[in-house]
Amino acid sequence: MQFQMTWPPASVMRAGALQDLGPRAKAYGATKALIVTDRGLVDCGIAGRIVSELAKSGVAADVFPEVQPNPTMKEVRNGVALWKKGGFDLLIGLGGGSSMDAAKVIAGILLTGRPLIDMVKKGVDDVEGTPVPFIVLPTTSGTGSEVTSAAMIKDDDGRKYLVRSIRCRPAFAILDPELTLTVPPRMTAATGIDAFIHALGAYTNTSVNAIADVAALEAMRLVFKHLVRAVETGSDIEARTGMMFASYLAGIAISGKGNDAIHGLSTSVESLVDVTHGESLSAILPHVLRFNIVTNAARYANVARAIGLDVAGLPDREAAEKAVAAITELRDRLKVSRSLGALGVQSGMIPRLIELAAESRSTQINCRKMEKSDIKSLYEAMV
Repeated sequence: MQFQMTWPPASVMRAGALQDLGPRAKAYGATKALIVTDRGLVDCGIAGRIVSELAKSGVAADVFPEVQPNPTMKEVRNGVALWKKGGFDLLIGLGGGSSMDAAKVIAGILLTGRPLIDMVKKGVDDVEGTPVPFIVLPTTSGTGSEVTSAAMIKDDDGRKYLVRSIRCRPAFAILDPELTLTVPPRMTAATGIDAFIHALGAYTNTSVNAIADVAALEAMRLVFKHLVRAVETGSDIEARTGMMFASYLAGIAISGKGNDAIHGLSTSVESLVDVTHGESLSAILPHVLRFNIVTNAARYANVARAIGLDVAGLPDREAAEKAVAAITELRDRLKVSRSLGALGVQSGMIPRLIELAAESRSTQINCRKMEKSDIKSLYEAMV
């Protein structure tokens, strides 16, 4: 029994929890909020609802809707500049992982004044001072960014970097599954498979954390129970609630243990090709699973039990094979990506992808050691 856990920030989860936003903002002494989000949430009216909820408590707000599916430092710099001239005293991340991650990096720069590379190399937590008050409202169920200490961001060269900071994690998370009811089926599927892969990677990698393992197993069970329903009937509030909780638990799991090579190979792809995270993960998923079960059958057998497969009495390797088949079947039923080639990855990119993937911590803590030759073979099979 081993674990070290910095618990996630204060959170509230229930249908209708959005109404807690104004009082929570006032509790921070806020008078004007900057809402970091994407254009889609402006166009569908959700950003406007956030502004209205804040206004009920006397808190003004401006919307910064520039965040793209793979957020960049240009967007972050624009957000920092707006904050500095706008008289804001509350930061809000509204959306999926991209918006929440962009808001985290904005918070990091406001605290440290450091450029991205320095935040990656030196971290953030050594700097004196108090982070800006920071609330997040996830509108998808996938990344778990509302509880993680990590943010993925693209630098000007297009490469994705991971910034980690407990201090720039949100101070408060409002999880209202009603905010996910209008998420389209394809996005529901892609973000939902992301939540599953977070939990799967955390549970099977070489890190040790007993609490994270419990969270990961429950997250995977919830995804298998609720994801198909959420995709096929978006108005199913029970399924939406189950998926939001699964994403939250998976976020706790990766905060405690990190990911595996599915993410290590995926992040490299996203540095070279503009593709959403869940789609690249889906294409990579079964290839890494088949590679991993050779040396980690016992853990994957536990996954089979967690997701409800009938594997009683089977040897671990057979149970693990059933888990891989069921996970792949779920991916295919959801109609998310099945190959990197279809996402725009070309064979000429593979040498660079290998270098990036080999450098990734997620690849390095994968349960089965990956040599560059292994990574090459995997990418060739996926393109």
